[in-house]
Amino acid sequence: MAEHSRYYVSDETASVSMGILKNKLGIKSKKRLNRAETLLLSDTYTHFFELLQKRKVKFDLSLLFSIHKYFLGHLYDWAGKVRTVNISKDEMFFAPIKYIDQALADFDKLLKITLPKQSDNQDELAKNLAIIHNEFNIIHPFREGNGRTIRLFIDLIGVKSGYDPIDWSKKPKSEYIKACIKGAKGEHEPMAKIIKKGLKK
Repeated sequence: MAEHSRYYVSDETASVSMGILKNKLGIKSKKRLNRAETLLLSDTYTHFFELLQKRKVKFDLSLLFSIHKYFLGHLYDWAGKVRTVNISKDEMFFAPIKYIDQALADFDKLLKITLPKQSDNQDELAKNLAIIHNEFNIIHPFREGNGRTIRLFIDLIGVKSGYDPIDWSKKPKSEYIKACIKGAKGEHEPMAKIIKKGLKK
């Protein structure tokens, strides 16, 4: 699930040792680190869905930071913190570090007007979730784990709206990446289609 490091990084030594992200457990195997992150992500899903059931989840920017910290906090010192290096991947160029704080402030405002309402139909829900996904993805505020964090955030919203969590593994990775690239250009329809297909009751 995790690839280290998946990004081109402005400082190639940043948080990396022998090609592996430096971690609190001293893991030096990609396979073991992937396994650890997979287990932690599963636990994170359980934790936040329990909070949702208890109505203790508030859908705002701080929730994304809480998800990321809970998810990767056992492994990385930078979990739940804004990245300090510039990163890019293939055709995707994410927000430069000097603009991240402003980009997050703008995203927080966007959330307030874009968060789905209970009255939204499936098309409206998918469209709004696609906008949230893509705008967060453009910023990519964390060193790693951005995609998994925003997908859990979206799943929580979907469940609150009466749907099951989306099975993201059923989507071809190439299709998802293409939708991310389109989304970075403000074209949200491809991601909305992926999300709509995954919204099951």
